[in-house]
Amino acid sequence: MKHSTLKALVFIIALALALSSVGVSGAQWTAGPRVMTAPAQVTEPRSDTESVDAATALKWLEEGNVRWQRWQTMKRRNWGEERAANSPPKEQHPFAVVISCMDSRVPPELVFDRGLGDIFVIRVAGPVLDVDELASLEYAVVKKKVKLVLVLGHTNCGAVEGAVAKAPGTYLPALLEKLEPAITYVSNRYNGGNRITLSDPITPAEQTNLNRVSIANARHVHYQVLEKLLFREPGVQVKWGLYYLPTGRVAFDPTEIER
Repeated sequence: MKHSTLKALVFIIALALALSSVGVSGAQWTAGPRVMTAPAQVTEPRSDTESVDAATALKWLEEGNVRWQRWQTMKRRNWGEERAANSPPKEQHPFAVVISCMDSRVPPELVFDRGLGDIFVIRVAGPVLDVDELASLEYAVVKKKVKLVLVLGHTNCGAVEGAVAKAPGTYLPALLEKLEPAITYVSNRYNGGNRITLSDPITPAEQTNLNRVSIANARHVHYQVLEKLLFREPGVQVKWGLYYLPTGRVAFDPTEIER
């Protein structure tokens, strides 16, 4: 009798362990999709024959920047497929052109979560405009019919700091000289100084004012673009922006530093 009872008890324990094992396995499979399932694919309508209008292009840049801030890229990119999709005989059809600083921490393709063939990028310290940059911009707007141009400055810009400090060099001073209108504006507006008479100009230690120079310069370049080229092209819009290094956020058409 005792032997039968013992066998029954062993059977019950074994059955309980088996059921428990099934339950744990089921729990793992339930939790698994949250870890293993790839992020939802988000696609944006694109046209290979017609340019995207400026409002739509701006919306795509804004949405891409939100994804970048949240570390939620639109999709896991298959660079092989993207390379094939943008290779001859197929032509490129970018929907925007971004004029940005050469700073290694501000890559526009990442900042706006874009892939191959999505945006033109013109990068130069500052950023500033000269003949070569204007020629590149002309190709994007006139030849490829891009409708949105964004001039993108950023916080903690080394070019701005160098311009304020009058950094020496063989070629650098000529480039930094192009930032002087923005430096003069900020010096007069916020310090009550005058860059020409050196009455209380901003200094390299004033980071808030240096960031204000980045905004003022982006806006100045924006007006240069309008004056030099784009007023002749219908439907083109030009924006300026400021990229915040600590957060990854782009402020569009800003007039003051966010605190």
